[in-house]
Amino acid sequence: MSEVKKEKPKRTKRRLSKSALVLIIGIFIIAIPVIIFLSILGISALQTGTPREGSRFDGDLTTEITKDQVSNLQKDLETIGQIESVEVRLAQGQLRIYIDTNDSLSESEIDAVITSAYNKVNSALPISTYFTSTETAKMYDLAINVYTTVEASEIGATNSRQYKLLHKNSTESQYAIEDLAHPKNPQLAAELEGLVEPSETENTEEESGENE
Repeated sequence: MSEVKKEKPKRTKRRLSKSALVLIIGIFIIAIPVIIFLSILGISALQTGTPREGSRFDGDLTTEITKDQVSNLQKDLETIGQIESVEVRLAQGQLRIYIDTNDSLSESEIDAVITSAYNKVNSALPISTYFTSTETAKMYDLAINVYTTVEASEIGATNSRQYKLLHKNSTESQYAIEDLAHPKNPQLAAELEGLVEPSETENTEEESGENE
């Protein structure tokens, strides 16, 4: 007798329903940013307490000013006549120079001192190299302060105080000089001064003078 072949039942493949497929895709979409966020959070937690080293001038200041150059420049500036003290600071990408001169100097003499100081800076640290930006890098800014006194209370009625500031931003082609001791508009300055109420200290001093 011939054997009767039994047909094996065909297995039907189960297909994901549209709702299940949407659910899986949604889980993946939500999981990716969550994983990224948790990774950032974990890295930040591990680095807590570790200082971040860097400078906002990275890639700039291609020719740096050294401490020895600052020290030598200060010694050179001290040779200028009719000055009492010189201080040179290099901070935040700016070379700042403070020159306290004799209180008897006139405005023209202050101008001569600030010009001499600028020439000495240019000789030790060429302006075109250290204080002029290029297309790819920002360089140092320069500020030269020359004054007879820094105390505003010593201006007095004679208006004899002198204070000139020479400044050059690295993006500027030329320097500029400002007169910080005398207002550009004296009339407006007088009006504003009249609107300022005297401090308690000034009132006390006036009262004590009247009592005497």
